[in-house]
Amino acid sequence: MNLEENLKIIKDAKLDIELLRRENAKQCRDNDFKIGELNVTIGVTEKLLEEELKESGEKKLECKLGYCAYREMPDKWDYDDVKIIDWCKLNRYGYYHVVEILDKLKLKKAIQDKTVKAPREGLTIAPQEPKFNYKIKGGL
Repeated sequence: MNLEENLKIIKDAKLDIELLRRENAKQCRDNDFKIGELNVTIGVTEKLLEEELKESGEKKLECKLGYCAYREMPDKWDYDDVKIIDWCKLNRYGYYHVVEILDKLKLKKAIQDKTVKAPREGLTIAPQEPKFNYKIKGGL
């Protein structure tokens, strides 16, 4: 095979892939619509079950297929992190920790701009092999 034949094979395969992606997108839209309808059905039916449970005055209703019930839930805790951390520091409670994060992009730019000298330890800069690529004229 020669270059032109190989590029044609790749171009044809990419075209086939695009056609399959379009077919998948259509099927996904149809299935997503059906899933949406089924979720609406489930939501409406759940509301009917809840109404039936409320009207019964019971905590739990059972049948052969299953049950519906009210479940006790734990208290919900919402934290204002800044205020709670200040409170922990004031009372010397160790329920917090400090995190240090390296801003790699800013450091790289500073080293490349020669604003900062690269450290001798902790950073390795290695050249990479060239990456193979190709281009087909006329799309795909």
